[in-house]
Amino acid sequence: MASTLSQSTIDIRAARAKASFTPSVVNALLRTDAEESSMRAQVARVLENEPIFDKSKKPYMSRAQRLEHGAQMSRRLIELQDEHDWSFDEYVVAMTSAVDEALPMVLHEIAFVPVIASQASDEQQEGHGSNVQQLETTATFDPNTDEFIINSPTVTSTKWWIGALGLTATHGCVQARLFINGKDFGPHLFLTQLRSLNDHSAMPGVQLGEIGPKVHSGFSSLDNGWASFDHVRVPRDQMLQRFSKVARDGTYSKPPHDKLSYGSMIFIRAQMIGTISWSLAKATTISTRYLHIRRQVRLDRLWDLNNSLNCIIQKFADPELKRGDAMHGVENQVITYPSVYMRVLPNIAKAYVFITAGKDMQHLFAAMNDKLAGGDTTLLAETHAVSSGLKSYVSTNVVEGVETVRRAMGGHGFMDASGVGRIYAQELPSTTYEGDNFILNLQVARAAVKTLTNLRANPSAQLSPSSAYLASLSSPDRTINIANASSWLSRPLQVQVISLRAALQVERLERLLASGKPFAKLSWECVAISKAIVEAFLVTRTIAALEDGGLLAGGGPAERKVMDTLIHFYALTTIESALPDLLEFGLIAPVAASASAAVILAGPIESLRTQIDILAQKLLPELIGLTDAFGFSDWDLNSAVGKFDGRAYESLLEKAKEDLDVNAGDAAHRRKLYENEIRPILLRGQKMVSKL
Repeated sequence: MASTLSQSTIDIRAARAKASFTPSVVNALLRTDAEESSMRAQVARVLENEPIFDKSKKPYMSRAQRLEHGAQMSRRLIELQDEHDWSFDEYVVAMTSAVDEALPMVLHEIAFVPVIASQASDEQQEGHGSNVQQLETTATFDPNTDEFIINSPTVTSTKWWIGALGLTATHGCVQARLFINGKDFGPHLFLTQLRSLNDHSAMPGVQLGEIGPKVHSGFSSLDNGWASFDHVRVPRDQMLQRFSKVARDGTYSKPPHDKLSYGSMIFIRAQMIGTISWSLAKATTISTRYLHIRRQVRLDRLWDLNNSLNCIIQKFADPELKRGDAMHGVENQVITYPSVYMRVLPNIAKAYVFITAGKDMQHLFAAMNDKLAGGDTTLLAETHAVSSGLKSYVSTNVVEGVETVRRAMGGHGFMDASGVGRIYAQELPSTTYEGDNFILNLQVARAAVKTLTNLRANPSAQLSPSSAYLASLSSPDRTINIANASSWLSRPLQVQVISLRAALQVERLERLLASGKPFAKLSWECVAISKAIVEAFLVTRTIAALEDGGLLAGGGPAERKVMDTLIHFYALTTIESALPDLLEFGLIAPVAASASAAVILAGPIESLRTQIDILAQKLLPELIGLTDAFGFSDWDLNSAVGKFDGRAYESLLEKAKEDLDVNAGDAAHRRKLYENEIRPILLRGQKMVSKL
């Protein structure tokens, strides 16, 4: 006998069938091409069949067990690379994408190796806080022994947070201020052995250890560590010397450009932007699927029709349906409520935009790296500015977005089994590592004012993509004229609005500085300025990505149409969030509160909101298709409520039963708990009742 499908499975299938496009085609656009999508899927299938990569019991592991598990996964990944003859790209995909947690080897591949590759000389390759200029760790050159003496003179000079340092690393690139004959030459990198290659004990003069658990149990498999150095000697040739050098006699040769060392840091940020964007994609996939199968009372039926404000609690389904009617007695899908889908849909759109920006950033980094190899630094400032702005903005929005879609799920979103909370814990530190976001905001704003100053001195100067918004200042008419809601669908208008808003924010900062206010006192203003600049960049670049040859161009007419609608939605919701700025700068003329309802509704603000609602209604039937296009398997998501087949409630119950012993202890343990702790409480209650 054929089994009867659950309502949740029926719902998810029906939602999936509504998609007007082919998700796999869009996935190939997001993943660069079909070959990359196939490679990731093949790697994930290998890991899914490996017992060590089973994700089901991780929530019940102690910290020590998680650290051991992280080391075991790292070792097995290296073995699998050999067994399957994986390329380096396949190995990195397995380590950073398919495995959904930070492992010790990740830092080795995306930080340590790139630093060596970019800053060690060819001969060397063959054979920290934000204020690096005030590093307390020193490296003093000793000409008598041809060595550097690395020293941590204070408690605050202790290195902290270093990934894989706690238990794993044998070597590290130590950043220290170089001193030669008493002269400070600023921060440099020194390849330093930390542990013995024989027994893994700390090297003489090196003190190090694991820093302990992190917030929300995030990064539990990663051994972040601390280290301090007591006059540790390293050979002179272990200073990374591709750009700056110290000769045998102590002569210092400075680099041709004082920012050349930024290259390796930019590499990490360039990788981050794409990686964390996929985490938002994963969270929205889980949330969107669950919200299509979760049903709840119709909000417009909560109050009776006589406005007596008596809550109708007897009937949660549609009261207009009669017995025998289709869907009689079935509550509404919560995804149909604006208060729900307007929390999820903007984050789906952001995931698409951020993933595209991540690819854009990697292309820019590759171009910069090619030029740097030949000593050409022309792209360095632009790449640094873009990576700083995107890192700050994307990580902030990813963390906030993951939490937003988790809350949209209601109580089940709070369960570890939903998987969304784990994503939040994993990405939360991204707002701090590789540059604290508030510090990066200052850098973005400072660079913008400098560019504006240069532009005023040379109005014909060519603007880079990250500063293209400043060209909007040349427009004599800065008032946005909106005839009706459809006016907002003009791409040039969208770019004009978001660009002017950013340019005028920078102008405001320029005026404040000219008035005598020190930059240090304007750090809070820099947050909004950086946000405006990055949003102008993202809107402009994403619109360009839709054009022929762009990163989002491709597929057939159906795929192009849904991408066009989604990016319209992203641009207009971004503009809506900027309304306070648009009103402050007079870009949009407010409608008088005393105006008639018809005039207010036809005004630019209400017409903007009308167009956003129109776009949302077009996208609602596409939501499951849009999230399926991210290409995650059930193993990838590791969520009881975000499964492809929609069996959320069945999966939750099955997991609760299956995990009982590991979750609450075996039967003997639970019996002991009852006898020693619970039973005395119950007996006391019984005694109190007997005295009544």
